[in-house]
Amino acid sequence: MDVEDYRAARRTRLAELARSLGVPASEAEQVVDRVIEAQRRRIARADDPDDVVVPALREEVLGGRPRRTSAVIVGFAAVVLAAFAVGVVTTGDERPQVERPQVDRDDGTDGRTPTVPSLLGLTADEAAAALGSAHIALRVVSVPQCNPAEQVLGSVPPMGTALTGDDVVTVIATSSPTWTCPDDAGTRDTAWAFLRYVVTGSARPDFAAGVRLFVDGERVGVVDGTEPGALPQWRSAVRDPVVQYVARPAPNDLGQPIVAVTRAAGDRTTCGRPSARPSGVTAAVTRLVLTAGGDAPGAGCGLTIDLFEDARGAVAAVALATPALGRSLGPPPWVRPSGRGWSRTARRGPS
Repeated sequence: MDVEDYRAARRTRLAELARSLGVPASEAEQVVDRVIEAQRRRIARADDPDDVVVPALREEVLGGRPRRTSAVIVGFAAVVLAAFAVGVVTTGDERPQVERPQVDRDDGTDGRTPTVPSLLGLTADEAAAALGSAHIALRVVSVPQCNPAEQVLGSVPPMGTALTGDDVVTVIATSSPTWTCPDDAGTRDTAWAFLRYVVTGSARPDFAAGVRLFVDGERVGVVDGTEPGALPQWRSAVRDPVVQYVARPAPNDLGQPIVAVTRAAGDRTTCGRPSARPSGVTAAVTRLVLTAGGDAPGAGCGLTIDLFEDARGAVAAVALATPALGRSLGPPPWVRPSGRGWSRTARRGPS
């Protein structure tokens, strides 16, 4: 494909994606242009240039395989470095970020080497409680983002790292930015609440009375929207695949899958697979894409969660598009596995 034709056709939509990842509106198009220029040769050879550009844009904004930190997120590199040098750090608006109490790890570890767990789907306070219960010392650093405040983005050192001696884990979490965000706060609140509902059960979006579940385009059943996510069908179709995916080692600076939230008309395919097309829902879809990345085939296609709403705005259908999950560290320690194990295969229910 001609690169300039692609730029003209997709620049606006890609800039919207950049803003959804936390890039200030005034910088979004420049970031997109920089990514397109860097990927010019791959775009020209690609069957679908979005498969090249979208993952590259996420890596540019949130950090990718080269294990560097993007300058686009305000203060990210400076904040992480400062976290190792001082006990109190400041965000871009110079308000002090209070350090969480450090836990004495000598008490109750029985000589075992603690490992940084997956923190995706937790708030900063939940991450502090989880690490504290594992006798891991921590501090929390805020990074401005157009997402609900206090959502954990990752940690330094990253998930899966064995800790020794007096190591302290720096938890990187969102804070409210000083710039103007897109008018989609409700969409982001729903998306992150759903992720927390699935991973920890500590939040809950507004569900319809009956929620239809789809996996890779196929309807697998209906669950009661008033019941907790511990229902067997919630676990097998949604919770187990999501928890397994967030526990994957992620080769980026955040140490965990990158989360992108968008709201747009639903696509007919997701990473080459037919998308779910439920009836009786609004045209716009809230989409979460969790991208762990890596070198495996299809690694650029993350785990996709589409939330479909009914006329009153309640989530009436949930659809997963599941990539090859690959190696996992297993579920986070605060999530109890179901009796059937952490399988990505959904239990087929009534259609």
